[in-house]
Amino acid sequence: MDIIKTKTAYSQVNNLLFKSYLPNIIYSAIEVGIFDQLAKGPKSCVQLAKLLNVEANITESLLEVLYAIDYLKRKAYIYSLSDLAKEYLTQESEVNQIAAIKEFTSTEGPFANLTAALKGSVPEFNQDAWSSEDAIRRIEQASKAGSLQYVLSFVKNLPEFKKARKMCDFAGNSGYYSYAFLNENQSLHSHVYDLQAVCNISERIKTVEKDYNRVTYHSFDLNKDDEFGEAYDFFFSSHFLYKYNSSTKLVGLLKKINKSMKMGGLFVSNHMNGKGGGENYLTLCIVELMTRAMGFPTHSLSEDFLKDALTESGFECRYENAPDERIAYPGMIIAAIKVSEVEDEVVSQQDTNRSVLG
Repeated sequence: MDIIKTKTAYSQVNNLLFKSYLPNIIYSAIEVGIFDQLAKGPKSCVQLAKLLNVEANITESLLEVLYAIDYLKRKAYIYSLSDLAKEYLTQESEVNQIAAIKEFTSTEGPFANLTAALKGSVPEFNQDAWSSEDAIRRIEQASKAGSLQYVLSFVKNLPEFKKARKMCDFAGNSGYYSYAFLNENQSLHSHVYDLQAVCNISERIKTVEKDYNRVTYHSFDLNKDDEFGEAYDFFFSSHFLYKYNSSTKLVGLLKKINKSMKMGGLFVSNHMNGKGGGENYLTLCIVELMTRAMGFPTHSLSEDFLKDALTESGFECRYENAPDERIAYPGMIIAAIKVSEVEDEVVSQQDTNRSVLG
């Protein structure tokens, strides 16, 4: 795979696209009464959720979006209205512009049902959302706007990667990261694990890829406790572990990964950690709100949470790279080395709703 070096920051385009969701988000906050309730005095997310009878975890993400655009103020996670919100977004204000905001809301898109989700009608997440050919191609294409290059530039210089011969690309979609790694390490063979439908499509559309013969696709489903091979000296996971961030069982999954690796093997995680500056902070807040409203627990994996889980699972965190603000969805890369053997555990699918915001 030839990796293009981008000259500009796609994050500027990406952030603008996510801003287009704001009218729907703001109007849902109006509909469930967030601004009117805060007009009576500052409150925490838990207090608001109880008073308004709304879903606390989705409300938490919504409040963070409103804070990011300066419609709310926040101190120790107690929220209050900004002067702008008091004047234009509360029913009691004689100059409110609620009707004008409603005119800009869309009846389609990821936030069309946000109000219903806040009130408890949270949909069951569609596990096949990324299993179509269109989705597979779209995800790969999005990575080429900077995130693929960012990860590759970090990983290719790690001494453990240079010595690697067998890798696992965990929930690897079409294997686009694998092909980039193979281009840098001519002795490497990759095993891509994903759902059966994803593997079938990827095997078909990737036959023209230069290193196709060095990639093996494997169907797996963690819900069925499927295995994902053994004797890996390089294990890579990108944008997958989020569902375990709200679970007590991330350690169980990482212990299973530990068991599949050689001693001294390299584990690399590339995931968003919810931190960002400026425009990226707003985009990440909107992504988190969209994720929860769609029925998925979170799209953020905190740095400390992952590091603690890795340590408990027999890894030593050795390298890391901070998010690059020029990239859309800036992610934190953490590279760890397997330093001890551990017993794997059954990975539970039951989440415990741990908050990513503290």
